Amino acid sequence: MSKLNKAKFMEPTQNKTELSYLTRSLLHHPSPYIIYELDGSIAWANMAARYIFDLKELSELSIGKIDDEIKNNFGDINSIALYYDTPIEVTLRDISFFMRTRVHMIPVTDENGIMLIELLCKSRDGLDALKETIECIENNRVELAYQKQYDLVTGEITGVEALLRLKDGKGGHFPNDKVIPLIEGEKLFSLIVLESLNQIKKFFDVKDELGLSDTTVYLNVSAHTIMHQEFCKIFSKFVEENDIKENEFGLEITETAELEDTKKAGESLARLKKRGIKIALDDFGAGYASLKYIRDLPIDVVKLDRHFTSNISDPSTSRLIKFVSDVCSELNLEMIGEGIETEEEKKKMIELGCSVGQGFLMHMPSFIEELKKDNKDG
Repeated sequence: MSKLNKAKFMEPTQNKTELSYLTRSLLHHPSPYIIYELDGSIAWANMAARYIFDLKELSELSIGKIDDEIKNNFGDINSIALYYDTPIEVTLRDISFFMRTRVHMIPVTDENGIMLIELLCKSRDGLDALKETIECIENNRVELAYQKQYDLVTGEITGVEALLRLKDGKGGHFPNDKVIPLIEGEKLFSLIVLESLNQIKKFFDVKDELGLSDTTVYLNVSAHTIMHQEFCKIFSKFVEENDIKENEFGLEITETAELEDTKKAGESLARLKKRGIKIALDDFGAGYASLKYIRDLPIDVVKLDRHFTSNISDPSTSRLIKFVSDVCSELNLEMIGEGIETEEEKKKMIELGCSVGQGFLMHMPSFIEELKKDNKDG
């Protein structure tokens, strides 16, 4: 424990004015906060928490089991509170989902305390995205569209990427550039993991009927998600319960800036691979994604960021694509080019050693019923 945490502090004077300031600060704070007692009850929720959950009564909300290692570690009554970043399962009325949280362990007495659960959110737009996404989950407005991946030389379908789509409640879908970037930017992917798996299950039920029996279906998940053992258990259970064959289901790891602890990430991914789950590193070459992850992580696939595809005519970009292709070939990794929209881009990808790709040129993202119709029409 740091010297700061060990430091003793004078008990603040708790007059009515100070308590009023403190209460109102937390009540009106833009981040959602919940006070959770050790008996499992929720004692209080601030305005932001009530807003995102559309709470009328606290009884509409409950928190899943919190790890005992966290629950039993309040620290000294005179010390600064400890906190833990951890995903927590939340049940809202009749649905359950996971949320990213920071659990502040607040000692009340030497023997007891409360948990101040902060639901992580970086902006007011993020707060609105949280509310919108939770409403979509609760009202069955989460869908997945599927985009096929192809061998660029033979035309054979090699895989399918599941892409998140949220219905707007008016017969359409929210624009991809509205809600999805906020979900990514606010790192809310863990929120839709359970519902996404429910949707993927529907795809596996008709996978053979769609003529896609030998392909891998990839689901996008954040780096934060795979870093937590709880999610690894969820993915493993999904594969086991649905009798999914090895390499039929894969995870595309996004938001790789959070893969700072590559040792921990590697251990998580290794456990998933043992379950037959294929691992792809998404948006390679964008942001923090680097050769370091290829070296340190047990991945199967590198997905080249679409920025490289759209600039493939630039000589420097072409050389970089060829370099990544050679590295993947040397390490026996599959490489997929994203965002292929023209015949020229497709031809150039093949020339540079990238033989698998996806993009609007070959296939537009489609819902299951559309895939059924396309397969029937031949």
